[in-house]
Amino acid sequence: MEIGKLLKIRREQKKLTQQEVATKFHVTRQTVSRWENEKSYPNIDTLIELSFFFDFSLDEILKGNDLMVSDEIKRDDKRLNN
Repeated sequence: MEIGKLLKIRREQKKLTQQEVATKFHVTRQTVSRWENEKSYPNIDTLIELSFFFDFSLDEILKGNDLMVSDEIKRDDKRLNN
């Protein structure tokens, strides 16, 4: 399952708003919206926190979303090279 769809489903199951999730994870509501709409992805640290909070497996997400893994690797490479 794509990370954005999973995050939205789990957020709605917990009856939370995007703003409540944003506050909990120290991001903006717009960031949560971008995650849910697959326009951006949480960084790996936030993804780990989200997996604990929403009770999902990182293996399930990472194996099912190669694009996210590729984007994360590119971001890490960019950070290391700067």
